[in-house]
Amino acid sequence: MAFFARAMAAGSVLYAPLLLWGPAPMQLPWSFWGWLVATGACQALYMGGLAWAYARGDVSLLYPMARALPVLWVPAVALLVLPTPALDLDDGLGMGLIAISALIMPLTHWRAFRLESYLTPALGFVLLAAAGTTGYSLIDKRALGLMTASGYTPLQAGLHYMVLQAMTTWLWMWPLVRALPSERLAARRLRYTSAAHRAWLAGAMILGTYGLVLIAMSSSADVSHVVALRQLSIPLGVLAAVCWFKERLPPLRLGAIAIMLTGLALVAW
Repeated sequence: MAFFARAMAAGSVLYAPLLLWGPAPMQLPWSFWGWLVATGACQALYMGGLAWAYARGDVSLLYPMARALPVLWVPAVALLVLPTPALDLDDGLGMGLIAISALIMPLTHWRAFRLESYLTPALGFVLLAAAGTTGYSLIDKRALGLMTASGYTPLQAGLHYMVLQAMTTWLWMWPLVRALPSERLAARRLRYTSAAHRAWLAGAMILGTYGLVLIAMSSSADVSHVVALRQLSIPLGVLAAVCWFKERLPPLRLGAIAIMLTGLALVAW
């Protein structure tokens, strides 16, 4: 979490000049700032859960799980709390295929599938990360709606919100880092390693990529579609690993990519 906190602080500094373009954030209604505080808490839960899960298990298994669960959780919660259009059969089928394929993507063959591979000490932190993702996705949709209603274009709303959210997330994360002895020690060590410089690159990439998601979210009627379609990063990541790191692409993983692309197509069209 100490590294993620540093990355969010660095990213907010790098992109802060974007706040000078477009409407002034201070004109936004008070309700917007309440949602901003809430999304910062959810982002902190997500990043803490992800970091603590990574420390206890295999990243290639844990990350797809953390990404797959919100694909199902977000539409379920959105139907209850947001004035969102009803999902049709293709949407539901597509989201189910995305979630299933994300869970089998890390496997090299069917014999490697064991329930105990998923039921590890890291599972609780994966669930925490997934809950955080679900929370901030729904909150971000509501906050972006307030921004566009206040005169922001979707592009301006996404970019401004990206910076403001990073600042709020850091304000939630840093007291936790200072309060937890292991995180406090990690933060101290970061000052004297090359990881401190990598935090700037990580912050630029985290905010830049989620900024694109926010722009899409402010242009879309349904947050569930955006959350599902952003999982395109999973097959792209697998293919990039094959091209750049010469990792093997076993038939099961290739089949999982095909299933996920089918699910993405069903959601998109």
